Amino acid sequence: MKYSPTVIINHWLTFGLILGMAGSGLAYRYELADKGAMLAHQWMGQALIVVLVIRIVTRLAHRRETDGTTLSAEDRLAHLVHLALYAVLLVYVTTGYVAASAFQDPDLLWPAGLAFARSDMGEQLLELHYALKWVLLSLVALHVVGALKHLILPRENALMNMTLPPRKDI
Repeated sequence: MKYSPTVIINHWLTFGLILGMAGSGLAYRYELADKGAMLAHQWMGQALIVVLVIRIVTRLAHRRETDGTTLSAEDRLAHLVHLALYAVLLVYVTTGYVAASAFQDPDLLWPAGLAFARSDMGEQLLELHYALKWVLLSLVALHVVGALKHLILPRENALMNMTLPPRKDI
């Protein structure tokens, strides 16, 4: 299955934002960098919210067609990992955004109203956010392992279909 340029760009933009957020968030959390790292983390998180909305809308608008055959265990696992990635990403960015809003962080571009983000929820949401990063990174690792498997043992050129420019020999 060939992917559209929009899907490919959204995929790699999501990956880059997750990677940047992981690096900046961990650097700030473990005091390897100053407040600039947290500012970058928050801006990337807000950009990721927008990218995720575009990805989900695109995915729902252009659903994969099935030929009626039963999916293999590998295909079901890949589908489950993708669904988990979307779900965890949505909860991850939401908990970070609402927690930062609850703390009235002035660096947020569009903070949630305090009626929505009560300050007493900030610590709890931040703890959930910290825990979810490991779940998210584990899912990303599982996704990367699956992609590398397709690179080593090609099947339908899945990895090559997710690169720009799309290869014409596929």
